Amino acid sequence: MHRRKFLLAVMVVLLFCGCNGGSETVPAAVSVTKTASVAEEITETVTVPETSAVTETELSASSAVTEISEPSYELPEGFYSELEEIINKYPHFDYYDISLAYEDIATGTIFMLNPDKHYFSASVMKAPYMLYIYRMALAGKADTEQKLTYSEKYKREGTGTLQYEEFGTEWTVEELIGLCLEESDNSAFAMLRELYPEDGYKKFMTSLGITHEEDSKASGQPQICCESALIISNGIYDFINENNPYSEKLKYHLTHSRNAMILGGENTEVVRKYGWYGGYFHDMAVILGENDYCLTILTNLDMLEIGTREYRLFGELSELISKYSGELTAGTAAGNRSVITYDRQEVKDMALPKDPYMLLSVVNMKLRDIYPDLEELCSDMDADKNSISEAMAKLGYHYSAEENQFVPTETTDEN
Repeated sequence: MHRRKFLLAVMVVLLFCGCNGGSETVPAAVSVTKTASVAEEITETVTVPETSAVTETELSASSAVTEISEPSYELPEGFYSELEEIINKYPHFDYYDISLAYEDIATGTIFMLNPDKHYFSASVMKAPYMLYIYRMALAGKADTEQKLTYSEKYKREGTGTLQYEEFGTEWTVEELIGLCLEESDNSAFAMLRELYPEDGYKKFMTSLGITHEEDSKASGQPQICCESALIISNGIYDFINENNPYSEKLKYHLTHSRNAMILGGENTEVVRKYGWYGGYFHDMAVILGENDYCLTILTNLDMLEIGTREYRLFGELSELISKYSGELTAGTAAGNRSVITYDRQEVKDMALPKDPYMLLSVVNMKLRDIYPDLEELCSDMDADKNSISEAMAKLGYHYSAEENQFVPTETTDEN
């Protein structure tokens, strides 16, 4: 057995009935609300002008009924071994929550790694929110050429370039959608969320088939899990393939989304949206090619300093899926689901790693969760305080007794 109980629960199989069936009409009432927020800012209060409200409409989405089915299907032998190689290669799998979801669009066959974990969605949720606005436009309830005026109340720090523009500039809804999807612009998102309030978005997410209430939110700690990510990705895929007046626009924005982490292989297009906030590091994608499929990777890397290796972790996992995507569904019944879970180590049991970036992460987690100061950590773990401090200094970090954390010696801009 793998040292991290890699195949603790080897195969769980669910048969999706009605995956290719008809759709049902679900009311998606859109009304004025007095709250709005962006994924990177938990809560705030704004005043919504009555003139900006959108009227009630109805949107349709497919639904599916799930049933348990046996027996399970066999994944390719090489896939198992190569996945385990990646897990052994990256110590992130020891200490952090990492989930992956793959779905073959043609057959509905699903493979998931640790699917039960919910994560703060960060900017991933901007993709379904923009899909919601496009659906409203398609129903004649939104005007993508409507002009909005950027003012101080919309300014948000973090990602995006709109925050640097002069107040009083005008932007169309379509331009703001592009900023949200391509640059993950927080200021543009604030403007659109005021115009198209969250109540309608929640009902739209329900109409897609989202069953987790927390995954239908856009404020107050919105969440996402593998199951919801696959439903959203299928909704994006369907919209793009409808060839409606907004299909190409959505596809263009999502194929030009920055910070590409999931890779699709040769002769593919990757329609994707990333999210990154406070250690939550995600990418949700639809890969278009000879074999169309959805792929989402969700992580909680906590205090880890995200850098090249973390991007590479996403790359290697998605390259593995790309390599085996055709074989993952070969000879299986449509709708089969395979699930692999494994246990991560608890913070209290973590040894101090040699890798300096992992050392930074583990020490900061232990200081946050267990030890009142660096002295007690070193005493309890029989570690050398000076050696740790020197290693952190090489990374540009120093220990702050006030924060009980290693913090950057020089302030850097947030990505």
